[in-house]
Amino acid sequence: MEQRHRPAAAADDTTKRRTTKNKSFKDVENYEVLVLEKNCGCKFKSLRYLLIAIVSATFLTLLTPTLYERQLQSSSRYVDVDWIWDKTSADPRYVSSADVQWADVYTAIEDLSAGNQELKIGLLNFNSTEYGSWSRILPESHVSIVRLEHAKDSITWPKLYPEWIDEEEESEIPSCPSFPEPNVRRGAWFDVVAVKLPCTRVAGWSRDVARLHLQLSAAKLAVTSSRGNRKVHVLFVTDCFPIPNLFPCKNLVKHEGNAWLYRPDLKAVREKLRLPVGSCELAIPLKAKGKTFLSRPKKRSICHDTAFSK
Repeated sequence: MEQRHRPAAAADDTTKRRTTKNKSFKDVENYEVLVLEKNCGCKFKSLRYLLIAIVSATFLTLLTPTLYERQLQSSSRYVDVDWIWDKTSADPRYVSSADVQWADVYTAIEDLSAGNQELKIGLLNFNSTEYGSWSRILPESHVSIVRLEHAKDSITWPKLYPEWIDEEEESEIPSCPSFPEPNVRRGAWFDVVAVKLPCTRVAGWSRDVARLHLQLSAAKLAVTSSRGNRKVHVLFVTDCFPIPNLFPCKNLVKHEGNAWLYRPDLKAVREKLRLPVGSCELAIPLKAKGKTFLSRPKKRSICHDTAFSK
């Protein structure tokens, strides 16, 4: 048979076509690899961004309470929170329904900060929102929350002022129940002790154990702060006037709305605080330090006026 013979030119064309085809396949493969690498790179970048977002969210969650505390503290130049408010339910005996009129409060004490004096203010029985308001109206002041444990439920007015006690001390020596003391750091003192008092506005509103406890605590803080002949003021926020036995009208400096500012006679207050809190105890025991008194001691107390004891 006769062999077919292709021209050299035709063979070259076939080789070129095969080479071009192979190159096209290689280009396609390289493109697919490149696309795959890009897709993987995008996925890794997306995963990295997602991890960064998760870590950032966790960090912000942990940081939020700290930022809130700093924001709360930044509202006052000097803030010293001795006690943050109990997270438990408030004792209804100590809850005051008085609506604080901040304009009246500022008017009552504005003269005390004359000359850009930085006041040290101790707060009793104010809640967290009211604490923030104190810091806002007096941004240059040093505001502190004073811790005060509530009196036991077993302490009632009849126990403070019983109808009868053993004055002869034949069976026992009568004594009054004790109130928790205000808790402040040693050496702490205040220019102003501010107290928010409860007031029921019903008959016998003055015979209120919580109200008495708060006023006794304010008086003790004022006496403690008076060391070194410091001038100390006591501000009451209440719809009912304070105990005149401790804070008489002659010591009232300003009265704006339900804000009562006193400059108490601290020497007299100190003497009053040495007396029993009620008629549940004799002012001087019949037998003291081994000595027997011929005369019967008087039944004196901090609130010995009939208007407050009956």
